[in-house]
Amino acid sequence: MAQYKAGTATVVNGSPVVSGSGTQWLANVQAGDSFVMAGASLVYDVASVDSDTQITLTAPYGGTGKTGAYAIQRDFTTDGIPEMAQGDIETAAIFTRAMRKLQGLLGQLGGVAGTGATIYPSIAAGESATSDTEYFWVSDSGILKLYQNQTGTGVEQGEYPNSTALQTAIDAFTGGESRIIALIQSLHPELLGTTFYADFVAQSYIQEDV
Repeated sequence: MAQYKAGTATVVNGSPVVSGSGTQWLANVQAGDSFVMAGASLVYDVASVDSDTQITLTAPYGGTGKTGAYAIQRDFTTDGIPEMAQGDIETAAIFTRAMRKLQGLLGQLGGVAGTGATIYPSIAAGESATSDTEYFWVSDSGILKLYQNQTGTGVEQGEYPNSTALQTAIDAFTGGESRIIALIQSLHPELLGTTFYADFVAQSYIQEDV
């Protein structure tokens, strides 16, 4: 499903409310989708769809107020990483958002790895070997499950892929990144022969002629 881009949108600096003209947002947009104005570098999440001609963002619009073309991103992976399709606009901003989301997911994995918990063959083994509030892991079909001992009972805190599954995901993402860059260059032929870098701090896309 491609971006929704019908009509025009009006944004006001400092306001989370977006007004539309010629839009049908009730049937085509939902909370959690992403909104970006054409020519802008920041992407916003949709908090609510109020009518066919009004949506509310989760944060006040930080750019210059204007009326014009826009896009609402509607395709995401199960982890919330945006997916792009042929004909989408502001692909650089969407791609940067995808990189930031992936960075956050990897950061979560790093935080979990820092618990110092031990892997046990079963929940019962972890419960008997740990004290109250301590964490332990249980391996289950290629997935590591993190538990916390809460007064003698292991309470699941999350599921995380083992190294093999994680490497498979990284390999798949690397291939996806190449396809995204190829898509950007196909939409913007003037960028052929350009090296791209994602600037996570500035939330922008850097290009370098080669």
